[in-house]
Amino acid sequence: MNKGKTYYKIIIAVLCFASVISFFLPYLHLPEQKGVETGYTYEPEKVALESDIIKDVAKETGVAKNIVYNAAKNIYNGKDRQSIESRLKEEEYVIIDMLTERMNELVADLEGFGDLESRDYSYFGVIKLSASVIKYFDQDIISALLVIISLIMTVILSYVSGFIMILKKGLESYKPVKILSLINIGLALVGLLSVNGISIGALQVDKFHTENWGIGFFLIAVANFIVLILAVVGNMHERWAGIVTFKMILKQKDLILMTIPFVIYVLVLTYGPLTGWSMAFQNYKPAADKQAWVAWDKFVYLLTEKDFLLAFRNTIAMSLINLVFSFVFAIGFALLLNEVVNMKGKKFVQTVSYLPHFLSWVIVASIVKNLLSIDGGIINDLLVSIGAIDSPINFFANGKYFWWVVGFAVVWKETGWNSIIYLASITAISPDLYEAASIDGAGRFKKMLHITLPGIKSTIFVLLIINFGMIMNSGFEAQLQLGNDIIKDTAEVIDTYVLQKSFFQGADFSLGTAAGIFRSVLSIILVSLANRTSKYFGQERLY
Repeated sequence: MNKGKTYYKIIIAVLCFASVISFFLPYLHLPEQKGVETGYTYEPEKVALESDIIKDVAKETGVAKNIVYNAAKNIYNGKDRQSIESRLKEEEYVIIDMLTERMNELVADLEGFGDLESRDYSYFGVIKLSASVIKYFDQDIISALLVIISLIMTVILSYVSGFIMILKKGLESYKPVKILSLINIGLALVGLLSVNGISIGALQVDKFHTENWGIGFFLIAVANFIVLILAVVGNMHERWAGIVTFKMILKQKDLILMTIPFVIYVLVLTYGPLTGWSMAFQNYKPAADKQAWVAWDKFVYLLTEKDFLLAFRNTIAMSLINLVFSFVFAIGFALLLNEVVNMKGKKFVQTVSYLPHFLSWVIVASIVKNLLSIDGGIINDLLVSIGAIDSPINFFANGKYFWWVVGFAVVWKETGWNSIIYLASITAISPDLYEAASIDGAGRFKKMLHITLPGIKSTIFVLLIINFGMIMNSGFEAQLQLGNDIIKDTAEVIDTYVLQKSFFQGADFSLGTAAGIFRSVLSIILVSLANRTSKYFGQERLY
């Protein structure tokens, strides 16, 4: 009990320290602006040029965003109307008046706001700055909101954690404290990236490098990380007290030592490369010595760009088709194959069924294209011969067929391979159950329905949870090999989008990294939700 009390005192002290930091230390280190000793100065016209006015006008008029931006830039540079019109089509002239009117209104508002006379490091000063950005600047509103939310919530969660530790008795308080501390660390990072976005955008700081970052956020993160470690120790103490002892660990020291190389391998080669995620928050240039940080700009661009939203839709749609078809066909095939009495025939069918798994998608795509060809393709010839269609269908020129083509190609390639684990699970079912069912007069299909399926239920649920995490990964090679520019809106998935944006269309590594992070985070959420749902219904789960 004394040890428990010691944990309480340490954690409460650290929590109080974290809360004090939140209020009184320089919470955010705002970067200095070149040529300005105190405060900030900015050009209202430049703010207007980089504001959401461009996006709004493009959306209302249907004119391409780059054309609207170039027109706004010419207005900003003081070009005369005739010069601006010479670069536009006649039906696009309307954007000149719209841009001029709206940019002048925003400039007038900003001139009334005036310059920021001081660079306020205080807690409430940063909140006031963020509120001013929301009120007066037509840009970086999301970043400003996130700064306010992270500042307020960090303090609230610190005090809530403290109250939990005081009010709750026993080691049960460690779990909520652990969760709240982890959230606090995340909020600290979100706030840091967001104030970075405000600085580059609204405040017009040329570049925001690592050396501009103050220690405020890092102190908060370190304090909460200490709380997290202590909470994990307390939680482990509660869970394993009396079960795992130090003497037991010493007895297995040889096995523990043997695992160290594998742990290092995973840390270095799996978690180490995650440092590259920082590119998603930068305007990354491979040859640059220092990278400019742009906060959430890449993520905002992704979630507002039509191509990415289409790729996201296609990924989800094809993943769900693959998920449903793969489960139905693999389980069905395993059930039927299990009923085959002739062992030689059973082994032959099983071998033939899983061989396509080892074929490259280049070969599989060639087979599929030949099967669906309008010139001699067996599928088109068959459909025409039975009168289902009047003329051959060009399956690769009409987007509505693509998802199903990929779905059935995946089924053909992977059904045999996916069925192996179900067949292995079926062998663990006791033969006595089948014998008892036979005595009661059950036929083969009733045995499959009432014995085999329930017997492999735990395997089905575990694989289903794992595959839910793969929904954001509908494939890459199949879409790349079978897709084309004609059906790009239906064929492009997140993986091919990342390839195009990272290496071909402008070589924007930051955008590709942001798309990858978006997919990974969503996959983790889906796995967690599926696992929790399985736990709620009392079924097998991963953890």
